[in-house]
Amino acid sequence: MQTTIAGRPVTGPVYEFAPVINDFLKDHLFGAIFGRGVLDFQARELATVSALASLPAEAQLKSHLGASLNVGLTPGQLRQFVEVLADTVGSTEANLAAASLATVLTTP
Repeated sequence: MQTTIAGRPVTGPVYEFAPVINDFLKDHLFGAIFGRGVLDFQARELATVSALASLPAEAQLKSHLGASLNVGLTPGQLRQFVEVLADTVGSTEANLAAASLATVLTTP
């Protein structure tokens, strides 16, 4: 599930520093929580994007916008979602999400 959502195997400095973190993510987050089937991947990513735009957590937001594309959301749907954020959450959060989405869409 983790590789499907991320679009590739997840690697990086934090996993090299503490490999057990990836085990916890796979067992708990992707296994126990995602595996329950309460939300599909697209709905879960939209909820995550909302939360990250509100924190703000720009690096994670970009990662999850990319994951949103990996699980089948289109750029147009994500742009519409940014509009929903502007209407229901706030312009600060929507502006961060819009800028992050623009970066994700232009990054090869």
